Amino acid sequence: MHRMILVLFLTVASLSNAADTTQPVFLKAASRCDSKLSSVVLASLKEAIGASGKYRLISSLNDEGKLDLVHTIYMACVENSDVSSVATQYGIAKCKSSKECGSIIDGDSLNVSLCNANLSTDCGRALFKGFDYYVSLNRPLKLPF
Repeated sequence: MHRMILVLFLTVASLSNAADTTQPVFLKAASRCDSKLSSVVLASLKEAIGASGKYRLISSLNDEGKLDLVHTIYMACVENSDVSSVATQYGIAKCKSSKECGSIIDGDSLNVSLCNANLSTDCGRALFKGFDYYVSLNRPLKLPF
């Protein structure tokens, strides 16, 4: 019985440690990204981030009070017929408190993708691959504080 409790404890501890190794990502999409095609691209990008095991989506820059360094993705979309144009730009952010945050966008990370209706899901996955590659470059961005 004690062994079973020990195994259960170690399993739970290892799972909680694994969750702590994911990097927080704040995704800010412009209101136009909720159009027909763009919303599919956005949903696919969110799904790829969550499924990666390396990153986790967060809803605010302060990461629910953890105040860790956060990767940011800013996204803008425009649609015309069966084509969606999606612009992304990456950066980092960090908060000193729940109300005091600083962020910086890397101007060199600007990327624009054209996604047709048949490949919207693939487009979201490609955007994730671009983001993951960008993070691997480990660019030296400095926050304002």
